[in-house]
Amino acid sequence: MVADSFEARLRDPDPRDHRRSLAAGLRQLRSHGIAHAVRKAAARARYAYQLQKYDFNLRRLVYRLDDIPIDRPVFLLGVQGGGGTIVARTLYRHSQAVYASGNSDYWAGVDEIHNSPHTIKDLPESLVHRSAHFFNVDGRLDCHPLYGYQRCWLYAIDELLPTHRHDPSSADRQTADALKRVIRKIIVAYAHDPARARFIDMSQLYTIQVPFLGELLRGSDPRFILLTRNPYITCARAMRKEYDGRGTRVDLTSEQRMQCAIEHWDNSYRNALTDGERQEMIQVRYEDFLENPEREVRRMCELAELEFEPAQVPQAGQRIPLGSLSEEKWYPLKRDENASYLDSLSPELIRALNQRSADLIRRLGYEVLE
Repeated sequence: MVADSFEARLRDPDPRDHRRSLAAGLRQLRSHGIAHAVRKAAARARYAYQLQKYDFNLRRLVYRLDDIPIDRPVFLLGVQGGGGTIVARTLYRHSQAVYASGNSDYWAGVDEIHNSPHTIKDLPESLVHRSAHFFNVDGRLDCHPLYGYQRCWLYAIDELLPTHRHDPSSADRQTADALKRVIRKIIVAYAHDPARARFIDMSQLYTIQVPFLGELLRGSDPRFILLTRNPYITCARAMRKEYDGRGTRVDLTSEQRMQCAIEHWDNSYRNALTDGERQEMIQVRYEDFLENPEREVRRMCELAELEFEPAQVPQAGQRIPLGSLSEEKWYPLKRDENASYLDSLSPELIRALNQRSADLIRRLGYEVLE
């Protein structure tokens, strides 16, 4: 069975994968030369070094984790494909910032603690986003008869929402202590100054867990930024990219994809807005960020009570750190990237999204299409 073969791949990778990687490396060497190969090797080494610092760094010999302050942590919320990567990087570039794998010197690495269980192995299970999309199923996710092991753009659909949206009353002491330990380990590993560090994260799962997260971090005064992007575009992108199966027995019809995308989008933002009424939260529209990034970065810094630094704004001459991910997600800004989706929106998606979510679309400041 496909699902069984996927689980087997998690437990025992196919040796042919290594041979394919070696072959790909040799092809790159022949086509790009030795200098390119050396840079790629250095980038991989930097990437690996950044990740292993979470568990292995000399600071652990000096600092007691319980003494590390967790001060006004910032959580960027939203859905995959909503522009979160580039927006979050403007915060990671702040001199006081730390995130899942770095700081302002290494600001374009792995940045979502919810899908980093291979590195952050001690994150409480209730805060982990397990999905075939991230190859982190690890035997703890049931194979759904329709969705297989995929949960990306699915965890907030009507059927699965109760499983992933935890009530604040379930925020027990053990889970709170474990989360705080993870954050403190990140601060010790990556902060320029652990005493003044500000933890920032971009785990989309937490969009439906705001009250739970707020209770776990009671006393630390967490801040939340709800990032939105045109809902028609966001759902159209999800239909096109998020339900591809990836060998996990996901085989949804176009109609099923549309229904899942709409439910996931609606539940994510409807719950976040309701929850945000009792938390320190602002909304940032991705379109507004593209139009005037400095203004929106200043708004986020004001919420976080961080002094704005000009280097946070994407601009020419800023070099992406060696070993970064998605190096194209910075400068120049792709101000016209919505156009390709708007030009090809299906009438069926527009009607279905309006039927369920017209009020929410207006509430978020977007035009309801006819």
